[in-house]
Amino acid sequence: MVIRVHTPNSSGGKNRGSVANLVEYLEKENAGKDVEEMEEFFNKDGDFHTAAEVEKAIDNNKGKLANNETKFYMITVNPSKAELVHLIKANKINQESNMNPDLNYEYKSVDYEWAFKEYVKELMDKYAENFNRKFEDGRPLTGDDILYFAKIEHERTYKHGEKRFERDMSHNKSIEKRIYEIRRDIDSISDSEEKKMKLAEITSLENRYIRNDDGTIIKEGAKKDGNNLHAHIIVSRMDKSQTMRLSPMANHKQSKNKLNGKEVSIGFNRDNFVAAGETLFDKKFAYERPPEYQYNYYKEAKQIRSLSNVLHLRNPKAFAKLAVRRALSEMITDKTLQKQLGYVMKDPRKLPQKALNKLENKAIESVVKALGAGAYTNPVTAGVQVAKQAITIATKTVSKGMGI
Repeated sequence: MVIRVHTPNSSGGKNRGSVANLVEYLEKENAGKDVEEMEEFFNKDGDFHTAAEVEKAIDNNKGKLANNETKFYMITVNPSKAELVHLIKANKINQESNMNPDLNYEYKSVDYEWAFKEYVKELMDKYAENFNRKFEDGRPLTGDDILYFAKIEHERTYKHGEKRFERDMSHNKSIEKRIYEIRRDIDSISDSEEKKMKLAEITSLENRYIRNDDGTIIKEGAKKDGNNLHAHIIVSRMDKSQTMRLSPMANHKQSKNKLNGKEVSIGFNRDNFVAAGETLFDKKFAYERPPEYQYNYYKEAKQIRSLSNVLHLRNPKAFAKLAVRRALSEMITDKTLQKQLGYVMKDPRKLPQKALNKLENKAIESVVKALGAGAYTNPVTAGVQVAKQAITIATKTVSKGMGI
């Protein structure tokens, strides 16, 4: 399950204006369909919200947000192929459970797409929970307070930059270019035999295209094969009462701020939201998720891959320098350095070079001294813990050096 909170698109004004363009984009699968075949927007309040209704509701729910502030966000919910296969299978079993009381499933439905919609609605309860916010009367924020509209989509297209298909698309693009060049020049060939050879070359090239299981050439903009059921969610920045700003892009570590003289939580825990969405799916549809496909496993594996860039260095000082750089990056991410220095930055290199050099040298010395040269003799057996320890030591040293 891939649950993604999308960063507002800078080319679209960072979602600062009307939601009209996004709503229009999400209507693309309805083009050319009869009214009864169209897929409408849905939320807890109903399953048949029109595009006009969505646009009006989101655009009018901006409270006191300034013109340069983000007004809405988009979330996508993308089940894996294995999850979709299970969802369809579980739906059939759940229909049988209505006749067989010995089969005890929490969820009963008559349509797996409808079941997925119900899952999305409950997912937005988890969305609200991970803000950890309360209203002035002490009532916690819930999914009923969130203004959102979701929409099911059934098609996906290949996109530029998709790593999984990058090689296939590059291969097919080179073939397409060569075919274009031949077709462009073929009219100028007068010799029939030469023209015949060129046409045969085109046929040969077309046979070399890499295609998906539906026979579609894998290239940017082409439709993907298989079941591609997924959901897009448009969610308002403001809650329904228009009294609470809710940004899923706010780091949950920076969790407190002053509002009207009171200390309130402002962050959103994206990691916990994604993990909670995964757990919700597993419980709701009795899905036994393999450990290697769990979100927490993915996060740990990603961290290990990142730290392995440190572990491959046998030289103690090179190892320590990379650990210091990683420590500085983490401190920037969690806003520690911004708070201390009083200005915003996204890169350790933005620090004053003289101060950075002093901090690095001191931190490198501390890491090497604490761990000892023996830790680097065999980077494989040293393990991830050594890298973590090095980063911790570097962080503490940098903090002391800056008076944090």
